Amino acid sequence: MNALTNFRIKQQSVIEFLTLEVCAPIEIHRRMKAVYGGGCMDVKNVRKLVRHAKSCCAGEMSVLDEHRSGRPISVTRDENQCRVDTMIQENRGIKQRDISLELCISQERAHHITETLNYRKVCARWVLRQSTDPMKEHRKTVAQELLNSDYAEK
Repeated sequence: MNALTNFRIKQQSVIEFLTLEVCAPIEIHRRMKAVYGGGCMDVKNVRKLVRHAKSCCAGEMSVLDEHRSGRPISVTRDENQCRVDTMIQENRGIKQRDISLELCISQERAHHITETLNYRKVCARWVLRQSTDPMKEHRKTVAQELLNSDYAEK
C-alpha cells in the first residue's frame, strides 16, 4: 500500500472511532482538520463515512478497499495488446474504430492500448513513437546498402 492509502485508512479509522463515541460529523471533521491539516478529507466524505459507520455494527466497518461489483477493466490484458500489435503490424493504416470493432472493445480502450504499445498516427499510418534498437540497425543496414548500390554511383 502506498502512503496515501495508509493515510486514508488512518482517517477512516478515526471517523469510525469518533462515530462510536457519538461525535457529530462536523466535530469529527474539525478535530481531524486540527491533527491532519490540509491532508484531511473534506467534510462531505466525513459525513458519508459517518453514515456508513452508523449503518454497521460496532467495530464491523471495514476501512480497507473491498472488492467492488462491476465489470473489471480486462480489455487491456496482454492478450488484447498482442492482438492490437499484430493488427497494426499487418495494416499500418488501420483505424482505432476498426480495432475496437474487431476486438469488441471501446474506442477509448483501443486508444489506451495503442498508447501503451507506444504507437501514434503519422499521415494516417501507425508508427512507433521511438525507434527501437533493431529498427535503428535495420535503417542503418538499408542506408548502407543504398550507398553501396549502383544507384548511389550514378
